[in-house]
Amino acid sequence: EPGEERRLTLELKTIADVGLVGYPNAGKSTLLSAISRARPKIASYPFTTLTPKVGVVKFPDSFRFTVADIPGLVDGAHDNRGLGHTFLRHIERTNTLVYVLDIAGTEGR
Repeated sequence: EPGEERRLTLELKTIADVGLVGYPNAGKSTLLSAISRARPKIASYPFTTLTPKVGVVKFPDSFRFTVADIPGLVDGAHDNRGLGHTFLRHIERTNTLVYVLDIAGTEGR
């Protein structure tokens, strides 16, 4: 008697302990590269990061946690603008969100 065959799609729900969230070019990738050994692509144009990049932050007492550089947030993501629903799926896969703000105001926000 033949066995059962089934195709499953599995999705990893947690990608990191901390997710860096902010507008494009707010400095999320730069911050990730400064606090971990991750080397995300850093450029001066929006949407350099299209998929999350994860780094590990290590402390001398062996404590460690993971940080994800989440692609840039745009107004209207909930209406599927920019990376839209893909962006929203990424942020639900972290335990804590850290908002990175561009206080220099170079982007006019």
